Amino acid sequence: MYVCRTALAATLLFAASPALAAPPIQEHTCPDGLTVLVAEDHALPLITVEIAARNGSMTESPEYNGLSHLYEHMFFKANKALPSQEAYLARARELGMSWNGTTGTERVNYFFTTTTDHLDDALVFMRDAIVSPLFDEKELAREREVVVGEIDRNMSTPGYHFGHEVTEHVFWKYPSRKNPLGDAGTVRAATPAKMRTIQERYYVPNNSALVITGDVNAAAIFARVDALYAGWARGADPFVKNPLVKHPPIKKSEVVVVEQPVQTFSGELEWQGPSTTVGSGVELTYAADLLGTALSEPSSRFQKALVDSGACVHAHLAWSTQRNVGPVSVSFEAAPTKVDACVAAVFAELPRIKEAGYLSDEDLANAGHTIAIDLARERERPSSYAHSITYWWTSAGLDYYRGYLDHVKGVTRAEIARFLDGYVLGKPFVFGAMVSPEMVAKGLDRAHLESLAGLPHALAKPAVKIAKKGAK
Repeated sequence: MYVCRTALAATLLFAASPALAAPPIQEHTCPDGLTVLVAEDHALPLITVEIAARNGSMTESPEYNGLSHLYEHMFFKANKALPSQEAYLARARELGMSWNGTTGTERVNYFFTTTTDHLDDALVFMRDAIVSPLFDEKELAREREVVVGEIDRNMSTPGYHFGHEVTEHVFWKYPSRKNPLGDAGTVRAATPAKMRTIQERYYVPNNSALVITGDVNAAAIFARVDALYAGWARGADPFVKNPLVKHPPIKKSEVVVVEQPVQTFSGELEWQGPSTTVGSGVELTYAADLLGTALSEPSSRFQKALVDSGACVHAHLAWSTQRNVGPVSVSFEAAPTKVDACVAAVFAELPRIKEAGYLSDEDLANAGHTIAIDLARERERPSSYAHSITYWWTSAGLDYYRGYLDHVKGVTRAEIARFLDGYVLGKPFVFGAMVSPEMVAKGLDRAHLESLAGLPHALAKPAVKIAKKGAK
C-alpha cells in the first residue's frame, strides 16, 4: 500500500514578530507526484483553489513564444466533463466562482475563489480543467485573436517597446525565453497539436502544484485530492528532455535607443543577475533583494544623491526573482534638460554603495522589516496568499520561501559587495534609453549617450532600434 508523504511545514517566517507570522503551509505529495499545499484560514467562509505549472516563456523557443499565454486562455474552456463553453460557464456560475489566470516567465497559474460549501465542487472543476482540456478549434481561433489583441494593446504603449528592446539585448541569444506576452505571428499560427504538446510536456502532476487556501481542513483535502487526481498520469520530467537554456553573458556594454512619443527621458541599466537555483549565486539573491529595498528608502544616500539632488526624477535598483537568470536593473527618469546630470549621477553612485558607512546597520534592519511587511501584506487575503505561494514554488522552491526572511535579515555588507562585484560593477551592461524624436534632434542621440556611459562610439555594437507605435 502506498503511503503518501505528508509534512507540516510551519513557515513561521517572522518569528521575531508574532503578529506577522505566516499561516503554516501544510504540504503533501500525491502518488502521481502532484504537490499539494494548504494554508488554513478560518476567518471567512471563502476558499481559493489554485494550480500552477512550471511553464511560461522560459520554456519557449521562437516557434512556441506566446503559446504558454494562449494555453492560459484555453484553460477556461470546454473539457471532457463540460464539453461546451456554455456548459463550462454555466457550471462556474452555479459555483459562484471568480477566476483568472496569469502567464509569466517561469509560472502559469489558474485560480478559482468561491465559498467553503463549494470546496469539493471547486476541486472537481479544477481537476477537469487541468486534466482533460478539449482545445476546441473554434474556441482556439477565438482566443488566438484575444491574445493577439492583448499583444497589440501592449505594443501601443511606449513602456512595452522600451522593456522589450532592452530584454532583447540583455538576453540576446534566447530573447523569447524572457517574453511571456509572446509573438503575435506565433500565436496566430497556433494549432491544437501545439497545445497538446505543451500539455504533454508541462501539464503533468509532477510539474504542478495545487494550492488551497482559506476555510479548509488540510487532512481532508489531502485525502480527497489523492482520490480526485488518481487518474492524472505522471509524466517525464519536462526539464530533462527539454532543459532550460543557458543564457550566455552580455558580450560587451552597449546603448539601445528607443524612440517613442514621451515627455521625459527614461533610462535603464540592465545586467544578467543571479538565479535561485543551487550553485549559481543563490546566496547572493537575498543580498540583491535587501539592497534594492534599502536603496528605495526615500531617506537613503542613494535617493538623496540621485533624486533629492534634482538630477533625476526617479531612481531604483531591483533584481527579479527567477530560477533561470534574473535580471538586475537600475531604472531612472529625468527631465530632458537634466539627462546628462542624471546619467552621470547614476554611474558615479553605483560604486559608492560599497563604501564603508554607505549603508548603516539601521538601513539594513529597516529594509529587512520592510520586506517582512510586504510579505505579510501578500497574506492579507487567502486568495492573494495562494498566488504568492505558487510564485515562490515555481521561481525558487518552497524551501527557499520558508527560509527567505531569515536569509534576508542575515545579509551582510560583505555579501552586498559580493553581489555588486559579481553582477554589476565592471560587468557588461545594456544601457536602454527611451527618448522622443525631438530629444534626439536636440542632440540626445546614441553617440551622446555612449559618451555619457563611457563607451567609445567606434567600439560599441550597433544597437539603435526605433520601435514605431503600433509596429508588429
